Amino acid sequence: MSAGVRPEHTWGAASSRADDWAAHPAAAGPWDDHVEHGTDRTAPHRTTPGPTAGRAPGPAGGAPGTPGVRAVPPTGPASAQPQAGTRSAPAGPARPRSRVVGGRSPRRPTSAPFGRLLRSELELALLRPRTAVVLVSAALVPLLATIALGTDTGRLSFALGTLTVALSEPAAFALGMPVVLVAADAFAAERARGTLDALRLSPVTPGRLLGLKAAAVAVTSLLAAATTVVVALVCGGLVLGAGPFGAGATLLRALVLTGWAAVQLCGLGMLLLALSTLVRRPAGVVATGLAALTVAPLATVLWEPVAPVLPTGHWHEVLAGVLAAPVDPSPLWATTARAAGFVVAGAGVAVFALTRRDG
Repeated sequence: MSAGVRPEHTWGAASSRADDWAAHPAAAGPWDDHVEHGTDRTAPHRTTPGPTAGRAPGPAGGAPGTPGVRAVPPTGPASAQPQAGTRSAPAGPARPRSRVVGGRSPRRPTSAPFGRLLRSELELALLRPRTAVVLVSAALVPLLATIALGTDTGRLSFALGTLTVALSEPAAFALGMPVVLVAADAFAAERARGTLDALRLSPVTPGRLLGLKAAAVAVTSLLAAATTVVVALVCGGLVLGAGPFGAGATLLRALVLTGWAAVQLCGLGMLLLALSTLVRRPAGVVATGLAALTVAPLATVLWEPVAPVLPTGHWHEVLAGVLAAPVDPSPLWATTARAAGFVVAGAGVAVFALTRRDG
């Protein structure tokens, strides 16, 4: 279109070049002023000629504006920008909103149930071949004690006497080895394999993780004590008989010794579990456990004042009290309270070690 052609001469004609209208401020000015003051102040507009039913309104007071001019919505990159006062919808598929119950959004489960985790931990701790080997070695001790007492008719030649020999300090090595191995594998072996950091970064809290490991230690302690007691009663009862207490009293005292031995092993296991959270190799935990089972009984004989702070101290007094004609429970309660203190102290140290930032 030539520079001298007015818009009135082109009503109803399509423009071939949009730049021609931009070159005529007289033609585009009034309607642009109307758009600026009345329609939108932010989005850019342009005017193009087209058929209209009459004159377009003027900028103010109803004055007639440029005839044949109509506003066209903007196109291009500028039209993609959101206008003021409006919220643009997010790109991508819409995510469903969570239902609000009781004023709070429901929390999604972030970890497996405790029962499933506990079953997995117990399978890992108890179904290893070396655990079966040390349990068999613990069962061999009352069998050998039965053979020794059967060949020498002494004052302990009965079922409960066989059990006391199997639970004495010299025989504690075979009794406590399953607990030592499980405690060493709990954290030190995980750290040596490089899997402890993954456990600490998982949704399992330190208290829950310690609860799983402590439960494995407790079950192993009970299993080791029950294995020793059952084999001693079966072998001693069949070979040597029930003895002066009778079957009922023998079973009752054997049940008490089972719980007592399990508690003592739990106390030792929790101390080793705390040590397992501090060291980086399971060999250190195993060496400490072996020292507690072998050197500690000898230390109690050589120096009596150190016995109350050792896991296997004063065991012989408990066994002697159970064999008494009325049972003497004072050593039983004293050693049980000491083992409970070991459990609490070991749990505290383990939680502290697991919650450290550099642990």
